[in-house]
Amino acid sequence: MRTTLFATAMLLLTTGSVFGASKEQLEMQRDIAQMQDQLRTLQSTVDQKLTALQVLVQQALDQASRANTSVSVLNAGVTSTLERELKQALTPVAGLAAKVDNTNNDVAEVRNQVQDLNTSMMRITQTLTDINNAIKVMQAPPAPAPTAPGGAAPPPPADVLFQTAFRDENGGKYDLAVSEFQDFIKYYPDNPNSARAQYNIGECHYTAQKFDQAAADFDTLIDKYPDNADLVQQAYFLKGMALKNTSKTDAIKTWRLLISKYPKTDSAAHAKEQLTALGVPATAPTTTAKRRQPH
Repeated sequence: MRTTLFATAMLLLTTGSVFGASKEQLEMQRDIAQMQDQLRTLQSTVDQKLTALQVLVQQALDQASRANTSVSVLNAGVTSTLERELKQALTPVAGLAAKVDNTNNDVAEVRNQVQDLNTSMMRITQTLTDINNAIKVMQAPPAPAPTAPGGAAPPPPADVLFQTAFRDENGGKYDLAVSEFQDFIKYYPDNPNSARAQYNIGECHYTAQKFDQAAADFDTLIDKYPDNADLVQQAYFLKGMALKNTSKTDAIKTWRLLISKYPKTDSAAHAKEQLTALGVPATAPTTTAKRRQPH
């Protein structure tokens, strides 16, 4: 074996000396072949890696597509859920808004009813006062009947005339009651019930919706019987109620005057309620005069 290898080596040396040029070509060919093998190996490696990379990219694209689909489904589900929840949440709010509107209407209606009730209570109070005064008149000794002018028949006694007028007013016979109260004032001007008769005249006209006459009647009471504070402050209030139907501006002035003159009375309290219902303050706003600037 060794002899064969030695002989082969000697042959190659001999051949190399004779064929030097062919050896270089063979080495070059061998190098080229090696480079080709390396290129093929590199190409194969690159192809494998590109294939693996394409597989990874395709997997990433598939995952992204599935993720987009999931996000779309989730978004649709969330949107649907939010719309449903929002609708359910807004339904009670809409119902509450309707209830608030109804409550506001009910409050306004109650306020109007309270105002009417206050007016009715004042009339009841005045009626009770009238009854009390009538009882006092009945208990007092009868005054001498005045002599009618021209020898005519004397008028009825003061208590009888007042009670008759009072009964006709309560019976809704306002024109007849006014005439009888006027006769009472005419024949018994110094009677304690004269101021009350004048007040009842205005009350009859107010109930009959003759508001201008009622306001004038209460003005007469205020001017003619200023010392009767109880009736005067009530007259101011009902005068304002009469003017409210003809001139709200005059009604406001009358109620403000009542509040300034009799601030702690029930009539003043009722006047404040009326002013509040009209949306105006209980006292007139003060105006400050602007100073003129020098030229």
